[in-house]
Amino acid sequence: MLKRKYCSIKRGLLVLGIVFSFFASQVFAQGNIHIGRFKMEPGIAYKGEFNDNIYSAQDNEEDDYINTVTPSIDLSYIESTPGNFFNIGYSVDLIAYSGNSDNNYQAHKPYIAMGIKTPVGLYLQARDNFLHTKDPYGTENQYKVGDKTERWNNTAEVTAGYDFFEKYALELMYKNYAERFDLPADEWQDRTDDILGASFFVKLTGKTSVFVQYRQTKGEYDSQNDGVYDENYNQSWSSNTSQDYNLNDYFLGARFEPGGKLSGEIKLGYGDKKFDNKLDIDGRKYEDESSWIAETTVSYQMKKRTLLSLNLQRSQKGSPDADASSYIDTLVGLSLDQDLANRLSFNLGAEWVNNDYLNEESGKANKAFNIYTVKGGLGYKIQDWLKAGLNYEYKSKKASDSDYESSEFNTNILSLSLRAMF
Repeated sequence: MLKRKYCSIKRGLLVLGIVFSFFASQVFAQGNIHIGRFKMEPGIAYKGEFNDNIYSAQDNEEDDYINTVTPSIDLSYIESTPGNFFNIGYSVDLIAYSGNSDNNYQAHKPYIAMGIKTPVGLYLQARDNFLHTKDPYGTENQYKVGDKTERWNNTAEVTAGYDFFEKYALELMYKNYAERFDLPADEWQDRTDDILGASFFVKLTGKTSVFVQYRQTKGEYDSQNDGVYDENYNQSWSSNTSQDYNLNDYFLGARFEPGGKLSGEIKLGYGDKKFDNKLDIDGRKYEDESSWIAETTVSYQMKKRTLLSLNLQRSQKGSPDADASSYIDTLVGLSLDQDLANRLSFNLGAEWVNNDYLNEESGKANKAFNIYTVKGGLGYKIQDWLKAGLNYEYKSKKASDSDYESSEFNTNILSLSLRAMF
């Protein structure tokens, strides 16, 4: 089975190579492949990574060299009017471990996006991103970090807006997020989020707006409601014990359009989480929570070749463990990108993440983790279409109490990458 699978991969890469070779002379001369008003950008990337702790384990660390090949293709419609666009693309990560071949997997990532803007100020944007993977890096809420876990998730989002009086704008947004797991032992984490939001913008300059935003999220644990067993197969969830919840988020923010010194968004606010049920699967009472929240990703162009970026995120997430109903996830990151002479570039970044669990099982110590990451690297533009990189990353996870030491780990990753976009 595995042999047939990787023979198929090799045949696919061979076909991809033939396609690239066919277009090579035109690509290198013209830069991109154009078909009428459409632009096609095929690409391929390779990353070789040495990881000294591939299972994110505290003890008995195991290292390996991991090969990743990523063919991709993007198709976009070229429209001269700003706000009108169409993009569709697909990429797949083909991962092969040198010594632990049972960890080999593929990650499929198709997407589609479009936008329409009329002369009278009405606009519509839509996007859908799909991921099917078996990676060991865990979900966005830290579930199954270090374990190869088959799953898929899909995010679909639609935003409709109206610019009026050249100074104001109103936006309405709907987003659907769904995640599903392959193994029955993981299905208790199956979840669907339905998100509605409304924002009101006031334009201060051509590239800067301030806004207020309200957002409501209804989260449903689908398999829990259907009566799936817990991860230990001791008892089953039900619609009366599931971790279903509602989030109400209120933000004040500023948006900076690309082209100026600042770009991105600053969002700070307040959020509350209310559970639909009173008791969980073990008879513990669900406790509603509230906290300050943040969704900030902003960059500052200090100089022509120097970019400084800040990432501040804080939100309430569903717990990856049954002994707590949720946790507050806080992330603070700072990065620097510097273009050097002779086609060289340099990047340096640091990040701190805190996972503070809420309403733990009675009698257990307070559960929290701090995750520290430091990374840096060099980039080299061999040609406009071909880039290389050398990067290093150190990550350390520390627990708040010795009861949770088994979840601690340290990881060093050194990687070499090569990316071609035709």
